[in-house]
Amino acid sequence: MAETTETTSVGRTNDCLTREDWITGAWEMLGDAGLDGVRVEPLARRLGVTKGSFYWHFRDRQELLDVLLDLWFSIWDDQMSPDIDGDGNAEERIWALFESVIRRTTRGQTVSLRLLSHKDPEIARRIDERDAQRLAFLMQRLEEIGFSREEARVRGQVYQAIMTGEFLRNGGLPLEERIDRAHEYHLLLSAGINK
Repeated sequence: MAETTETTSVGRTNDCLTREDWITGAWEMLGDAGLDGVRVEPLARRLGVTKGSFYWHFRDRQELLDVLLDLWFSIWDDQMSPDIDGDGNAEERIWALFESVIRRTTRGQTVSLRLLSHKDPEIARRIDERDAQRLAFLMQRLEEIGFSREEARVRGQVYQAIMTGEFLRNGGLPLEERIDRAHEYHLLLSAGINK
């Protein structure tokens, strides 16, 4: 009997599907269908393989979810890279972070993964660490603009609330329109005392 191979949605044949292909497929499914959509059988169907292929690369669904969390955190850490904290004045550096968050949040992965923190204290702790890092960055820049520490804290928290909820509110709009709306918020929040 001749063996056949099928091409999957990630452009590979089912006999050479890699762990990275599963992660990419799961990331896409997470954006399309949320956490409940990231299940082994539907994901295998989407990738054009049997679910046995999944178990070659992962112990269970939880391991895949852990990998997706790590991927999200690595994206988040990249947003706090030296480029964001590098050249430019305080307003430009805040905007670089804000714009980066919106450009990378083009689907619902962030919302879905944040919802995990409501049920898992360890995930909540990891998210809180990154939120604190981002708030510290925002507060430092806002203080450079001239705001008091307390006002910088409040404005920084408003920035974070907008970054966190922006996709829920505007995710259905074209990306450039989302960027324009975010820029309006940024101009208002970063308007210094003497401007």
